Amino acid sequence: MKTRFEGTPLARLEGENGLHDDGMRRALIDALEPGEIPKARYAVSAHIWVEAVLTDRALLLVKGAVRARVVREPFPLEVVRAPQGARSGVRLRTSLGTKTLWGSELDPNGRQLYARARGEAAPVVATPPAPWETAERSRQATTPSSPPPLPREPKGQTQRLTRKERAEARRRAGKKPRKPRLKKASRDWVGFPPSSTVWDMSYRCVKCGRPLTNPNSQRHRVGTDCIKRYGSQARKIPNPAYTAWSARRAKADVDKIAQQAAYDAEHARALADYAVALDRWQRIRAGEIELPSGR
Repeated sequence: MKTRFEGTPLARLEGENGLHDDGMRRALIDALEPGEIPKARYAVSAHIWVEAVLTDRALLLVKGAVRARVVREPFPLEVVRAPQGARSGVRLRTSLGTKTLWGSELDPNGRQLYARARGEAAPVVATPPAPWETAERSRQATTPSSPPPLPREPKGQTQRLTRKERAEARRRAGKKPRKPRLKKASRDWVGFPPSSTVWDMSYRCVKCGRPLTNPNSQRHRVGTDCIKRYGSQARKIPNPAYTAWSARRAKADVDKIAQQAAYDAEHARALADYAVALDRWQRIRAGEIELPSGR
């Protein structure tokens, strides 16, 4: 019975459990460059329709089924976490986000993926022979007695703390410093603004000089006879109360600006102290600073 990988460029993936969908396999075959050799297949986090294939040139992420598309991730990649856990998952940062790759039958410990992602040569691990390989080469293929160790982290890099050490570091570090907030100065209350203009009241007719006793005549500044001859002479003048209110408002604005300048300077000093405190808090949490046990 013909398998799903037989007779295709994916024949070296014989033995892997994934890539059951025809659309994903066709998209992957189309994405392979001439002479590119697939090495292993991995499941991607908990996604059903996302799988990854390691080749000798890059990491290919296959997404979707009906209209599958392939994203090529060239080496090296940013390694978030080395292989660990029961599934030996390797956590990488890709264009699709931070993903955990696991579940390969040809690379069960994730050593090849981890080495290639770091830009190193993949460790020599025996793989099943391709169908076109001769029987003589198949007999010569042997499995190494013990797999090579994982590459060590470069010197000078902080080792990951144990759970007990992290809990002790959190206890010693205490609460995270709170970032200071900038205060906003408020303007003093100067009351509601009065009308900017008022009617110019006159107690004598501006035309004949006769005294005016009627409030309407005082507002129009002419008597009952002169208004028929000359018309209304009413006018508005600036309100003195509004002028005084504007002066109080201007003084309140100046005081607000001065208070805000003081708040800005205080906030700048608080931010500098916060940066120092935050750096010390992070270093204590990371175990880089040892505090007395009694603290």
